[in-house]
Amino acid sequence: MKEDKDKEKEELTEEEIYKLIEELKKQKSNKKIAISLGFLNHPNYIVHLMISFIMNILLSAVVFGLGSGLNQKIVIMNPLGFFIAITLLTVVENFVKILFFKYFPRVMMMSFGSLNVVLQIVILFIIDKLIEVGFHFTSFEALVMFSIIFSIFRFVLSNYIRKISILRRIKWN
Repeated sequence: MKEDKDKEKEELTEEEIYKLIEELKKQKSNKKIAISLGFLNHPNYIVHLMISFIMNILLSAVVFGLGSGLNQKIVIMNPLGFFIAITLLTVVENFVKILFFKYFPRVMMMSFGSLNVVLQIVILFIIDKLIEVGFHFTSFEALVMFSIIFSIFRFVLSNYIRKISILRRIKWN
């Protein structure tokens, strides 16, 4: 009789272990989904970087154009400086956001994007100081306004891209 009870206990513990493993797999995939919905434009990271780079070029040009149309010079630049600055912005921002999503996911989610804007302001400030080729914001206020407007436009465009991807049933695993 004791042997039967021991076998039952072993079987139950094995089943429990399998159940726990399945629950852990589900939790891991849920975290993946949360990060992909909050940050990634595509499950393939290289494609995500390409999409981010193209979006950053287009949207920054739009924001600079809006400023120019309103006679508010946001940045003094030449084409090479613009290309270098946006490349650095894309690479550094993606790297920093990955680190923040990995180590501070709760803070990133609770900030509702405001931490993203602050990170972007800091990154752009550093890029402005590092690049001597021809990319300088006219003032700190211009940098902050650019970051806020740029982030709003990018949020809208990113959500639109994700919506199109989901509607076309692109697999996100």
